[in-house]
Amino acid sequence: MRRIPLSQIQPHMHLARDIYHLNSLLLREGTSNLDRYTASLANLGITSIYIVDNISEDIEIPDAITEQTRVKCKDALQDTLFHFRTEGSFDTTCLSRAIDSLIEDLFARKDVLISLTDIATTDDNTLVHSVSTTVLSLLMGQRLNLSEVEMRVLAEGALLHDIGKTLLDPAILFKTEPLTSEEFAHIQMHPLLGYRALQRNPLITELSRLLALQHHERLDGSGYPQHLPGEDTHLFAKIVAIADVYDALTSERCYHKSMTNHQAYEILMSDSGTKLDAQLLHVFFNNIAIYPNGSLVRLSNGTRGIVKSQNKEAPFRPLIRIIDDINGETVKLYDLDLMKDLTTQIIS
Repeated sequence: MRRIPLSQIQPHMHLARDIYHLNSLLLREGTSNLDRYTASLANLGITSIYIVDNISEDIEIPDAITEQTRVKCKDALQDTLFHFRTEGSFDTTCLSRAIDSLIEDLFARKDVLISLTDIATTDDNTLVHSVSTTVLSLLMGQRLNLSEVEMRVLAEGALLHDIGKTLLDPAILFKTEPLTSEEFAHIQMHPLLGYRALQRNPLITELSRLLALQHHERLDGSGYPQHLPGEDTHLFAKIVAIADVYDALTSERCYHKSMTNHQAYEILMSDSGTKLDAQLLHVFFNNIAIYPNGSLVRLSNGTRGIVKSQNKEAPFRPLIRIIDDINGETVKLYDLDLMKDLTTQIIS
């Protein structure tokens, strides 16, 4: 399996993962003749897909949870948000069951370097982002040896961390042009709006509410809405802050293209110790493949290849499936372990 932009789809390729739109199955795994769907996918805001072909059929892209659990979480969150918008209150029953499945999956798939990024359409990227942020947060919680009760609170707060965005002006929230200072101030209201909304349900823990309120705070006090310094920000909010930024950077948005994992790594590390907690960042990147399985890379020797698998103790030196030579000519496929060839490195 590998991930490619829509522009690189070829007739012999098959879809490697189901694609959903608003939690309805859009295209099923195994679908062929994918070029028929490129215009429709692009119109939905999808710019890349996971495919399988003869050069990637034995490449696995691990995820921390099953696709069924991802769908269950998005369904539960969608139901919760719908109930909130229509009734002004919450029913957390479905959310609680989804959290059970999340935690069960995570403990069943320990010590996997995550390579997979969920594909989102424009209409459902809020749901996808909330679920992905929750998964990334729980992976950190797992490495920090949080108790099951703490993991559940972290999951609840992370799933609902952006609920305040449902109360914003959608014309501003989804604006593709640069925001004015007044519009940005409006966006910065969503943590406080989310906190107040969650106060309406006594079954939501106060700590879960704090995650909604504090996930944009930063160590140096430059965050919002309260400009809290690091010592006044809860540990769980610092965890969600890192997961939130990382997923936002690596996901397609109406106002920016997605970054590679490596580009996101560089940005987050530039904020290490100033805006984001350095120790937590170290924990976070112990869970993430910097060069994900299935991604196309260029090597310093001029060849190109697809990342096949990870060397866990050396995240910058994975195993590469070489697909062409220095002149761009197709070669007989072979695998190059960058831990054994230390003279070669990934350059892009």
